[in-house]
Amino acid sequence: MPKISDPITIRDMEVKNRFGYPPCLTSSSDLEGRPTQRTINGYEVKARGGVGIMTYEAAQVDPWAKGGMGANIGNDENIPAYKNLTDIVHKYGTKIGMQINKMGMIGYTFGGLMGIFAPANIGPSSIGVGHASSAFEFMIPAWGETIRSKDLKVKELTIEEISGIQDLYAAGAKRVIQAGFDYVLVHSAHGTLPCSFLSPYFNHRTDKYGGTIEKRCQFIKETVAKMREAIGDIPPIMVRISADELVHDGNRIEDSIVIAKQLEKAGVDCIDVSQGIILRSPFGITIPTYCEYGCYIHLPEAIKKAVNIPVMGVGNINDPRMADEFIQQGKADIINMGRQLICDPDTPNKYFNDEIDDIKRCIGCLQSCGTCVYDIYSGLDYKELTPSGELKKIVVLGAGIAGMEAARVLKLRGHAVDIYEKSNKVGGLMPLLAAEYKKERFMLMVDWLETQLKKLNVPVYLNRDLSREQVEASNPDILVIAAGSEATIPVKLKDKPNVITQDESILKSKPMGKNVVIWGLNAFWKGGLETVTTLGEQGYNIKALMGSNTIVGQLLMGNAGRRMYLLRYLRDKKIHVYTKAKLLDVTEEGVKFLDENQEEQFIEADTLVYCGSRIANGKALKEKFEGTAPEIVLIGDCKRPRDIKEAMADAQKFARSLK
Repeated sequence: MPKISDPITIRDMEVKNRFGYPPCLTSSSDLEGRPTQRTINGYEVKARGGVGIMTYEAAQVDPWAKGGMGANIGNDENIPAYKNLTDIVHKYGTKIGMQINKMGMIGYTFGGLMGIFAPANIGPSSIGVGHASSAFEFMIPAWGETIRSKDLKVKELTIEEISGIQDLYAAGAKRVIQAGFDYVLVHSAHGTLPCSFLSPYFNHRTDKYGGTIEKRCQFIKETVAKMREAIGDIPPIMVRISADELVHDGNRIEDSIVIAKQLEKAGVDCIDVSQGIILRSPFGITIPTYCEYGCYIHLPEAIKKAVNIPVMGVGNINDPRMADEFIQQGKADIINMGRQLICDPDTPNKYFNDEIDDIKRCIGCLQSCGTCVYDIYSGLDYKELTPSGELKKIVVLGAGIAGMEAARVLKLRGHAVDIYEKSNKVGGLMPLLAAEYKKERFMLMVDWLETQLKKLNVPVYLNRDLSREQVEASNPDILVIAAGSEATIPVKLKDKPNVITQDESILKSKPMGKNVVIWGLNAFWKGGLETVTTLGEQGYNIKALMGSNTIVGQLLMGNAGRRMYLLRYLRDKKIHVYTKAKLLDVTEEGVKFLDENQEEQFIEADTLVYCGSRIANGKALKEKFEGTAPEIVLIGDCKRPRDIKEAMADAQKFARSLK
């Protein structure tokens, strides 16, 4: 069987290895839909990192789809900017194609969330927008009322309109090849317009474009034929499909096997297998940590058995060893690694050079996937790290992720660095975060940082809570305080034995009763939404989740896959949720509070788990160590409690700011 390092030929295009980068939105285009320097940064670092094949993010084929609507290939004027990008990528021997797209309901829905209902409300059939965007109606309270009040429907396309759209795809494909791309990929997954023709819940037509699976394929088959006529015989044409739409009335793998066979007959050269519909099943696209690694590999495996053209697979794969194993097992011909290559674009080269422990592995946080949380100077915002001209002796207090990252970057720039940690382990809050339900992979960041510090010979002294005199004796040029933050509870509840913090509930460092109420509707240490799943799966009876917020998990609004999973957990476990609540008291019998109607309520419970604000002790520590070094710097949570991205950003900005 082939390995991931082996080349592969698609039509007449030879790809140097089987690492792929799938089309991932960057929102980095200019107002005309052209790539910017940030866009080029993002693609060049991946090409330089050794990936064999990559697909440019979805570009609209409509000439009018500009003005901040993302990438656009609907105008000849955009060709030179794209040619510049493809020339840069080709320097590294990487093949690059473009995914072309007409969004249909996706664009309409996302526009509607911003109060803008654009003229993209089209599809194969006239159906209610509510059903077509059921995930949004479930997650966003105001969405259902909006579409009902406006009586929104999907407008059914006429035969003439369908033909006109197919012509747009053909013209767009021609521009793609003129711009130097090696192939064209039609986005027919995740709920796009071509996808909606394939999907039975979208397509209720009774003409040649609807009915049987074969007829539902007619739109994409005709589109591919027009594209082939426009671009000639040489460039490959690929199609991306959702092999399992992950909804009961959508395509399942049995249907998609038939679709794949139809696509092969239509002249498609490669099938890119994805899953999910962003408007109905986003957890198949923005895959949360609750899903296992490689959880969707059975889909390309099934498609590959049914066709004789190459098949790409994707889905929560962050380890090149797993990707190589899938290739050798014949589960796919190419493995697309989206967020992993955003996290570490050098993954292929590091794997080929046997540098496995140097690979930064995606932790699945989904907080920032244009510039990874590991490094704010990566991806779109790539900036080369340069040596310092004025070398310093630096002491770091705290071996959380901010302290470790600051030390790593400082050492790479040539400074002398020592880290002192008062506890017996590194990572700060990350081990606690990783102890929550199915979030073990958050420790991957800590493990990587620890490995890099060892390789750089940065001393890390554990169980060392330095005194003022000890810091002064070390004679540092700069003292960096990265001492983290502490969980807290309101003053009026501090003496209540049955009120514990989120940290204490996870660590089980204080007694907990069986019946629990959780305070805090948000996530990322600003609420208990994720702690609900942790305690619920441990067997605790969650009587209620409550808080003063108006929306549950508002910090996860841009992370549909993760948020939908959590909200479904609340629904399926029948956990009562109280928004706009005010906590009054906690007694031995339970929790007293005001609901959103300002009516007093009482819930019998043994324990209240308070998930709220954290205390930063940086100011006090800075005063304590004042005068022990010419410069004292606060970074991470001890400066201001925030999240992973901000902690790492603090560290990197400081470490790069030194001359």
